[in-house]
Amino acid sequence: MPVLTRQFCRWRWVGGLILAGCWLTAAPSSYQPLDLVEGEIRLWGSPADRDLIEDWERGFRQFHPQTGVTTRLHGPESTLAGVYTGVADLALMAREMRRGPEHMAFEWARLHKPFLVEVAGAGIGTERPASCLAVVVHRDNPLAQLSLAQLAAVFGGNPALGRPIRTWGELGLTGPWAEKPVRAYGPRADDVAAIYFRTAVLGDSWKWNPELRELESPRQLLAAIEQDPLGIAFTPWRDGFSAIKQLRLAARPEGPFVPLAAATVADRSYPLARTVSLVMDCPPGTSPAPLVREFVRYILSREGQEAVARDGAYTPLTAERANREAGRLP
Repeated sequence: MPVLTRQFCRWRWVGGLILAGCWLTAAPSSYQPLDLVEGEIRLWGSPADRDLIEDWERGFRQFHPQTGVTTRLHGPESTLAGVYTGVADLALMAREMRRGPEHMAFEWARLHKPFLVEVAGAGIGTERPASCLAVVVHRDNPLAQLSLAQLAAVFGGNPALGRPIRTWGELGLTGPWAEKPVRAYGPRADDVAAIYFRTAVLGDSWKWNPELRELESPRQLLAAIEQDPLGIAFTPWRDGFSAIKQLRLAARPEGPFVPLAAATVADRSYPLARTVSLVMDCPPGTSPAPLVREFVRYILSREGQEAVARDGAYTPLTAERANREAGRLP
């Protein structure tokens, strides 16, 4: 088995194991066809995922030579429409589906909910929309960790989520920090990262901290925190910023507080770990076409997840998660 490396997560495949840094876990099982299939799979997605999709297609054709993948890669804003209008079999979402417009559009068109299969975790430091979010402060700030409830109080303005936090003393800092203001930074409210944060942390509330400073890119946000010891930001991570640090996060106030790392994204213990999914039209009580089902099973196999590792932008699934997703296929 070839050894593969990942720039940010340092993925390495060693025999039947995935190694990321000092973390080791079993890889998914090798692909074993249940049916011999042929035909074209119609897949819509994003241009940035072209190499990954082509790698999946090459590997799948080794088992099913009379198959191919026809792609329309115009980006996530149009990807889902291919499925609910019936011109695509699968949509590879480069971000989460939007609870309002996208779920509603699918259900209005098909009269049932979309069927999602998780095929990878989001990456760390990737330039693609599916990038895990870090919460960062200046390196001189003594704060080390936050719960999601505290994050909501810092970045939100909805009293239903708790009393807003606007000073560092309210986050437990003492001495000269106690009365200093918390200066919150984040992406634009319509940015993919902000929409995810609003859903995952703010309970889908549109009430942001009225003093939130919105910047255009992750690098601008990270540079702003380097220059502002009182700043805090949520942002996709980028390398090259030495004067900042990431905070450990916890889903519950009592912890555990978990760092952003390859292992914690793969096992989903990091509270802001994101996923990459395939979406299909599969009405309740039915099964996908055998061709589509076999292709998705291949992606969830060891061979399909090795392609994810080779591509380098996303986090391969653990064996447990890959098997769980494969078992969900009707």
